[in-house]
Amino acid sequence: MAQQTSQERAPDPDEETVTPVPEQWHPVVLGMIASGLLELSNVLQRQATFPTPYPATLQRALDRMTVMAMTADVEVPRSVMDLAAWAHCPFSEWPFRPYVEGMTGDEVLLVKGTPSKACLEWAVISGDVEGEIRERLLIHGVLDACKADNDQNAYVNFRALLVEKPAMSEQDLAFLRSDAKFTLLAEEIRSAYQPAPAEALIDGEALICAGCKNLWTLDLDGARRCQEWDCPDPSRIETRLPAAEGVVWLRRELRMFISGPGRAELRIADALRRHGLNVHLWPGFDACDILPESVPWAADVKSWTNPVRLAWRLTERPFIVPDNAERGYIVIAQEQTRGRPEYIRALRNHCSWLKKASTRVEVVTEKTYIDRVVAEARKRQS
Repeated sequence: MAQQTSQERAPDPDEETVTPVPEQWHPVVLGMIASGLLELSNVLQRQATFPTPYPATLQRALDRMTVMAMTADVEVPRSVMDLAAWAHCPFSEWPFRPYVEGMTGDEVLLVKGTPSKACLEWAVISGDVEGEIRERLLIHGVLDACKADNDQNAYVNFRALLVEKPAMSEQDLAFLRSDAKFTLLAEEIRSAYQPAPAEALIDGEALICAGCKNLWTLDLDGARRCQEWDCPDPSRIETRLPAAEGVVWLRRELRMFISGPGRAELRIADALRRHGLNVHLWPGFDACDILPESVPWAADVKSWTNPVRLAWRLTERPFIVPDNAERGYIVIAQEQTRGRPEYIRALRNHCSWLKKASTRVEVVTEKTYIDRVVAEARKRQS
């Protein structure tokens, strides 16, 4: 029998690396890295020192990455700190890159030691830390309290507060917690906010962004600017708060998964109301995000940066159209689709149930959803 031979060559940095390891390892290991980095970040926030040993998820990710890199005959991450250094670089610059469609070359997992939006999205997909994220978001506890009291308005007020006031003074927070409409959730509101970091308190003041209402923080070049991924207007300051009076802002996960998409939810609701429609936000204790009254087309608003990652998430957790809605829409926030015509197509192509003719759910842009609902409302009134 003739002996088979293969010609080895150095990996081309402009090509995706192909390895003989199982195909399913690639997305799994990237999810493990993201989950481990998030877990490490959470520990550092709590105790301000590196844990010993490192989080088990991150160590397992390092072990698997080492095997994959050795098999591909490329540089191996030598330690967890080495892997963290890779995570600060654009994915295209990693010495070894797991092959996944859900990670673009310019994305990073860590920004100045803090998990990026891409990192958090990967962590949620992987499921390793989802329970912790959900617990930190407080949503389950808030929903339980509001359902037990049968108070839908309390839930809506809570969600709207996190969107409209992601940062404020300690005095404003105390005032809001004493407001009658927030009495039921006063403790949950307190838990949602944390003291502003030192990099947001420069020259005795904190700067509130006009676009997203979050805090401007110090960047690597020494200037302060908005660091939020989805901010619609990051170049203007709305308010200056004296640092001496105390400043708080939402926890990271709340800013990303509640406040971020919430801006689009409120924006869509406001647009429909300007056309004379009565709109319910987060009805039925979050059965959907938006439900116009005269045109009951339920919207589930998403603001994920990567359509492939979102498709995987929707495959795991499809949007269930509420019983009182005629049909449903996955609505992508305009911050994600602006200048990205391929976003909707990629999402459809990677989510099998969205492509079925029998589904009552369609994925559309923010503008398309508004236009369709308004047109249908006019049609039904004529």
